[in-house]
Amino acid sequence: MKINLHIERLILDGVPVDRPRLVQRALKQELTHRLMEGHLSSELHCGGDVPHVNGGTIEVSKGLPATKLGTQIARAVHRGIGGRE
Repeated sequence: MKINLHIERLILDGVPVDRPRLVQRALKQELTHRLMEGHLSSELHCGGDVPHVNGGTIEVSKGLPATKLGTQIARAVHRGIGGRE
């Protein structure tokens, strides 16, 4: 299976991120892993463009490691495109 993932912009409103590259890398790794497992909404199985995804909320606490934040964001995005935990 070939997956092309492009996230043009990720807005973390009100979330202080001291290491954005680590967040980005963790998000990409986790989301790619989850996409390889499948469980997508039916409209995305044959490809598609999703302009906006609402994956719900994530828990953000002071001192949360950047990699954990990236993983949580990936899980939320996956939920938003029809994935399951």
